This record gives sequence, structure tokens and C-alpha cells, in this order.
Amino acid sequence: NRWHTCPNSGRINASNPCSEYMFLDDTACNLSSINLMKLRKADGTFDVKRFKAVARLFFIAQEILVDRASYPTDRIAENSHLYRPLGLGYSNLGGLLMSSGLPYDSDAAYGVCGSLTALLHGAGNLASAEIAGVVGPFEAYADNRDPMLRVMQMHRDAVEQINDAGPADLKNAARTVWDDVLALGRKQGFRNAQATVL
Repeated sequence: NRWHTCPNSGRINASNPCSEYMFLDDTACNLSSINLMKLRKADGTFDVKRFKAVARLFFIAQEILVDRASYPTDRIAENSHLYRPLGLGYSNLGGLLMSSGLPYDSDAAYGVCGSLTALLHGAGNLASAEIAGVVGPFEAYADNRDPMLRVMQMHRDAVEQINDAGPADLKNAARTVWDDVLALGRKQGFRNAQATVL
């Protein structure tokens, strides 16, 4: 609950059965996944620019689907429109690490994973702030503005805790995107109470 973006609307009591989705009762998120191996360049480096572009595109598509999706109950449908939680994610992290010669349980792998996760989460929240500037933030944002901005700052602060054994360009990209999230989010708010489930 310390990382909860909408505590003024209620506490997080439980997760879904798979335990990746943590939010208010009677809510659901649209899940989507980006294949990380598609962003590995021939020279073995990771295409940060393309990753951010793909994350933004996926996020916009997911946001559009909130209003087109069907939900299992009326209450979940109502909350999905009030909070617009999304679950942008990635797949094939293991493949990316193995193709880079990095053991799972290594400091370098932790650095890659932390940087990619921060970068994805930042890119999603940045897109959310951009959309909020055009169509407005999620309906319950005003009631949760201060805690949401506090959590966004916590995410930015957490970037500095990412293991430095990973590629410096990934961590620096995460820093930059989170600086942009904070600046734009303070100004325009966010369209979505959650951007990822990572």
C-alpha cells in the first residue's frame, strides 16, 4: 500500500490469482506484452529508442481499449473507467539475458532487468501523462493527485537503486524518462492509475 497510487479511494486488499495485479477491489487491467528479443540489435545491444516508441504505441492502444473492452461485472466496468488501470509488460527477458551471455543470478542481469522495467514503467506513465494533457486525467485522479505524484517520485528515486553492473545506457535512459514523467505528470496529471504490473 505504500506504493499505491490511489489510497484515498481505498486500500489494496489482495492481488489477482497470479499475483501480478495489485490495485483496488473490483478492478481489472488490460494486459499487453512486448517481446524484448525483438529489440535486441544484431550487435547485441538493446534498442532503447525503439523500446520507448513501442511501449508508447502499446500503451496508447491499451488506453483506447479501456472504452471498448467488456468486463465480468458492472462494478469492475465502472472502476475500469474511473481509474483506467493498464498492465503493459514484457516477455522474453530470459532469452535476452541468455543471448547476452548473462546468468540469471548475476549483478549484470539484475541491472538489465531493473533498467528495462524502470524504462518500460516510465514510458507507460509518460504516455499516460501525454494522454491526460489531451483528454484529461482519470476521473478519480483529483482525489489521489498527491499520493500518485508521491509514488511517481518513489519510482524515480528507485532508479538510483538499480544495480550498476548492467548497461549504463539503459539506466541513464530510465533516469531520463522518469524525469520527464515527473515534469509532465505534475503539470497534466495521468490518464491511468496504473501503467504496468511490473
